[in-house]
This record gives sequence, C-alpha cells and structure tokens, in this order.
Amino acid sequence: MVNFIENDENFILVSLLITVCMQLSFFAIAYKLQIDKVTDFAGTANFLVLAIITLWLGEDYSYPKILGSLMVILWSLRLGIYLSYRIIVWGEDNRFDEMRSKFWSFLGFWVYQILWVFLTSLPLIYFNSLEAPTELTTIAAVGTIMFIIGFTMEAWADYTKFNHKLYGNKWCTAGLWKYSRHPNYFGNIVLWFGIFIFCFTNGAPLWTIIGPLWTTFLLVFVSGLPFLEASADKKYGNDPEYLKYKDNTSILIPWFNSSK
Repeated sequence: MVNFIENDENFILVSLLITVCMQLSFFAIAYKLQIDKVTDFAGTANFLVLAIITLWLGEDYSYPKILGSLMVILWSLRLGIYLSYRIIVWGEDNRFDEMRSKFWSFLGFWVYQILWVFLTSLPLIYFNSLEAPTELTTIAAVGTIMFIIGFTMEAWADYTKFNHKLYGNKWCTAGLWKYSRHPNYFGNIVLWFGIFIFCFTNGAPLWTIIGPLWTTFLLVFVSGLPFLEASADKKYGNDPEYLKYKDNTSILIPWFNSSK
C-alpha cells in the first residue's frame, strides 16, 4: 500500500474527503429536484463506504478488523434499506418541510449529516488504520454484545413502529414502545457505544468516543427527541390517553411503565 495512507491521520483525512464529497453530491441532487428520497440513503450508505474503504486501505483482513467493519456495514445496510423503503412508502420527510426550498437552511442540514457520518465513524476509521490485535479481549466481546443488543432493539423497534403506522392512527405502544417512547434511538446509542468499546479496546484512542457522544447529542438534543416529541405533542397533546402514556413511559431508556 502506498505510504501516504499508512497512518491514522491520512485515514482520517481520506474519510473526511469522501464524506464531504458524497454528502454534498447528494445535497445537490436533493435540492435541485426538491426531494427527500436520497437523504437517508446518502447518510447510511456513507457509513458503509467508509467501513469498506478504510478496511481496504489498511490491507488487514484479520478477524478483529473484519468484525469491527462488519458491525458498521450490517447496521448501515439494515437502516439504509429500512429508511429508503419507508420514504418510498411515505413519499416525503416532513422534517424538511420548512427548509427544503431554502438553500442555506437545507445545506445546513447536510452539514450536520457530514458531521454525523464522519464523527460517528471515527472509532472504526482509526481502528482500521492500526495493526490488528492478535486476539480479542473480554471488553471487546462486551462491545460486540452491546452492538448485538442495540442492533436488535433498533431493528425491532423500527419494524414495530412501521407496521403500526401502516395500520394504526395513534401513537405506538406495542413491543418496546410500551417501555420507551423512543426505543429505536436507545438501541442506536447502545450499538454505537458498543462499536466504540470494541475499537477502543483494540487500539483506537479514547478521544474517538466523540463518535457515540455526537450521535447521542444529535438524537437527544437536536434532530431526534426534540423534533419527534414536539410532533407528537402537536398531534396528540389534547388526548388524555396520550398524556397518560407520556407521563408513565420513559422518554428514552426502556423501563417498566409507571402507571398503576
């Protein structure tokens, strides 16, 4: 492999360049055509591209490298297929109703997406730039288990909510949604901390924890909980049953319903 990519700094720069070019290209398409159908695909596909390219650049196809990359690849494929199918069925994403036709506002969202993809991928990007460990530690196994748990929770919650919205007309209380108002987000946070723990115990530096922390910040304070909670309040805020569900159900971490 050419020397200029044989260090972590250049892995990071190459990954950043790929992310910026990929997201701005999809932004141009979305803005020109005034569509939402490419947005989620662009984000999730970018994770898959970074996982594959950094694995390839490292020229190390040992078990730990493949496992670490495979976790990101599986997550991006599952979520990308789900979100792409969902937007085809639903038509538009109402998150963009206020900004779709406004160049700078819409571009601002795509800048957030660039940061989401790049920062969240940092643990794996750095890990793939290192020499692979000879064996997996117990803590690395914990990270893998966290990924499996979070992946399962996110997929289960998404499947349950999608089916509910196809046939129901109120908020979802089936499956994990009985114990959390946003169990898919909780699963997403858990799986990314699992990926970080796996990469960290195999050589990635502690500062790459910015990846799962950034994801958590976005979901809890920016584009996740605040938007969906406000949307639900607008739709169901006058319904006593919804207010009861909201008061008795954890907003994020699945927990037993507090109603008596």
